[in-house]
Amino acid sequence: MISTKYRQNLPKITIYSIIIIFLSAALTLIISNYKFTNLELVNNDHVILEKTSNLSEFFFNESNNSKSVVNIKRTQTLEKILLNKKINKEEVSSVLSELSKYLNLKKIKINQVFEIVTSRKNDKENSIERLTIQLDNINTVHLIKESDVFVIKKIEKVLYKKNHLAEGLISKSLYHSAKKSQIDDEVIVEFARVFGFEIDFQRDIRKNDIFQIVYEQYVDDDGELQKNGKIIYAYMKNDGKEYSLYYFKDKNNRDGYFFPDGKSVEKALMKTPINGARLSSKFGMRKHPILGYNKMHKGTDFAARRGTPIMASGSGVVERASWFGAYGKYIRIRHNSTYKTAYAHLSKFGRGVKVGKKVRQGQIIGYVGSTGRSTGPHLHYEVLIRNKRVNSQRLKLPSGRILKGIDRENFEVARIKIDVMRSSLVSN
Repeated sequence: MISTKYRQNLPKITIYSIIIIFLSAALTLIISNYKFTNLELVNNDHVILEKTSNLSEFFFNESNNSKSVVNIKRTQTLEKILLNKKINKEEVSSVLSELSKYLNLKKIKINQVFEIVTSRKNDKENSIERLTIQLDNINTVHLIKESDVFVIKKIEKVLYKKNHLAEGLISKSLYHSAKKSQIDDEVIVEFARVFGFEIDFQRDIRKNDIFQIVYEQYVDDDGELQKNGKIIYAYMKNDGKEYSLYYFKDKNNRDGYFFPDGKSVEKALMKTPINGARLSSKFGMRKHPILGYNKMHKGTDFAARRGTPIMASGSGVVERASWFGAYGKYIRIRHNSTYKTAYAHLSKFGRGVKVGKKVRQGQIIGYVGSTGRSTGPHLHYEVLIRNKRVNSQRLKLPSGRILKGIDRENFEVARIKIDVMRSSLVSN
């Protein structure tokens, strides 16, 4: 039964319902015919002006802009991609001119990703509103159109430096064991380079040798590793003998790695100029593999994969970097008035390695190949003393500098700080 009070109010309720329905219909009609122009939308980059035909389009449709993600393929160029998107040549030229301030457009890597936002200019042409490229894990470049002018904005992630300790027991090789300890390749290579003055990692390493590395890491706000920094401390226990090396920069801003007594690990020449190679032919008399008769082999051969990097054994000046008969592609470096080193059968030279150019110890000067009179990819390495070739494997090389005076005092302070920091990392 419906209450008396409810029956009395029923006419009022009905009238209210009719009024609400009528108003809703009228409002819908008004909204569907209402025009909006020059509606301003703001994002973090720039202001986009959009024209919408009605309010429902504003709420339910996104911008008229078209967004696409492009991967650069072989034989493609950014210029061709933009022209294919119906961007006129003048605008493409302006875009490329601005981008060239931050990257070499002729050396864009295959699969480099570009994010492109375009708008319809007319029936035949489009226009670029924004173009974004991530240069690396840290840097992103945004090209933005502001009042018909392109503006470049480079955004760099804020990174935080922390010290990281990694250590391990060598079972097969330094590289294999370091990778098991989740150490990145560039840190392993630098560690091998630093100790390359003292230890030959192909021939001197023994099973159960121990290594420890303290190096810098740079992380972002989320704690994600973005890049590695320099090695601060390096330790090896090799065949029962212990080596500790500390990073130090002297009063003249020269940096290097030093033993606890202040003596630099650097020697006149590195023990070997290549990592991960097998000693395939020693210095001395041998039956030549191609000529077929006994001949003096006045160098040391290291077998390695084609393309393996070759380092300069010592700092010096390039005397020769060219084809040299049976040696194939050949480099000779003059280190001082006494020592020279030579590198033969290269597949190619390192960047910037030319006659008269200075190179530093450990710098990549070329890559393993099989050019000239060669049976397979390897490095033929020579050490010359006063232009006479000698056995590099038996050569006793002079040590590098020793810290003295204020440098020695500052080094002692730096060494103690590194030891305290390392102990803290170990305990954690």
